[in-house]
Amino acid sequence: LHCTRPLCLGRRRLSSDAHMRVRTPFRCSPHPCEYEIAFVSDVEGDLDYFNRWVAGSRCVAYTGSDEAALTLTHARAYFVYGGDVPDHGRGSEQLLRLLVGLKRAFPRRVALLVGNRDLNKLRLTSECAPSDLARPHWSIPAPHWDPSAPTLSQHLEQVAAARGGGATAASCDCAAERLRWMYENTLGCPATFEARRAELAALRSVGSATGDNGGGGGGGGGGGGGGGGGGGGGGG
Repeated sequence: LHCTRPLCLGRRRLSSDAHMRVRTPFRCSPHPCEYEIAFVSDVEGDLDYFNRWVAGSRCVAYTGSDEAALTLTHARAYFVYGGDVPDHGRGSEQLLRLLVGLKRAFPRRVALLVGNRDLNKLRLTSECAPSDLARPHWSIPAPHWDPSAPTLSQHLEQVAAARGGGATAASCDCAAERLRWMYENTLGCPATFEARRAELAALRSVGSATGDNGGGGGGGGGGGGGGGGGGGGGGG
């Protein structure tokens, strides 16, 4: 196993747009069989960065000029994604679709590893469930791993104060505000809600995605609307 070009350490991400060559001897041939493995990690929704990586890859390419699907470039090409698909950029859902589509097209030659930013979105499957959304906002505690983080009630009181006009914490309590609170205070990605809203608006070809129940800011890698409270695993 050797690297044809060195691994590149970038800010917040480890990637190699060159590829690993694996030489595996076979009994039926005196010559080794060569494979190329492309690797990238921690794109975190930055689709422009990912597009630049694809442009320099020998193993992975877009199937057309619309950049709607990926393919492997030759029969001995393999691809490994090292984890952390969503959060900071405005391309989380598009990146997820590209990676899952490539995995479905080449299930034995593509490996998608799970990072902390992918894994912690599994919380949304329970905290966005109707039963959890029905919990009173005042019963949901702050995240235990961050003593400085506000409770959901405190977050809603801040939202009500900003809205004015007699708004209260109860009147501001909706799925979207619960999700915003989760992203900002329990998942370590305070910019994700607005980035996700912008991405959904672009994908739906509308001026802006709304911030009310289920309208905007669904979880990259997880479900849509908002989540209840300071339960499971910590930030990114």
